Amino acid sequence: MPKDGINGWLKDVIEHSLKRPKVKTERNRRINSFLDSIRQKKNSGVNAIIAEYKRRSPSGFSSDRELESYINYLRRYVAGFSILTEEKYFNGSYEILKRVSELVSDLPILMKDFVVSENQIDSAYNLGADGVLLIASILKERELEHLIDYARSYGLEPLVEVNNEDELKSVLQLDVKFMGINARNLFNLKVNLDTVKDLLELVPDNITKVAESGIKTREDILKLRKADAFLIGTSLMENPMRILELL
Repeated sequence: MPKDGINGWLKDVIEHSLKRPKVKTERNRRINSFLDSIRQKKNSGVNAIIAEYKRRSPSGFSSDRELESYINYLRRYVAGFSILTEEKYFNGSYEILKRVSELVSDLPILMKDFVVSENQIDSAYNLGADGVLLIASILKERELEHLIDYARSYGLEPLVEVNNEDELKSVLQLDVKFMGINARNLFNLKVNLDTVKDLLELVPDNITKVAESGIKTREDILKLRKADAFLIGTSLMENPMRILELL
């Protein structure tokens, strides 16, 4: 079960996630490795960007940008995609993830959601995702460890997300290969890039590190240059051509 003491919109999201049925469609694409894709981008001398598609967020963001044109424009530049599938607060859906998996066969796709159950990981695999987000701030350590192992049983490498030093220390006790450091505190929705900058200094080099949230400019990327990849949503949703300034 998720951590105790979670209230507000996060509690609502988690309760909804626990009730979400498993999607039983058959996967029809190979698994693409985020770790390999990020490494290839870095070796080619460009910033590894994971472009996010989202329609809404509790922080006030909203967009009606058309999915297919967004994906098809960015696919030539990015290391992968992150697709919001949470329904109530982000207006995401499993159908969006399925559509992206049909559009993109050669890049990794992250199912970005509040994953708290095996059913959600089953659905991620069946819908064509190559990774799932696991958030340390909402999962007990034993449950987090179990879901990491469960995702790997499908060949999916989970992106394990932290937002503070206590979470980082706890997660480093686990076998984590792919770590997200989120500038946004999910409990108050405030963004602080310095949080990411400071935590990046504490992560071992053998872990592939992703800076998440609040990244808008190349200067932001330079500030967070110890990250191996950068997950960017709002800025690219507002204008996909910004990718040219961020590489």
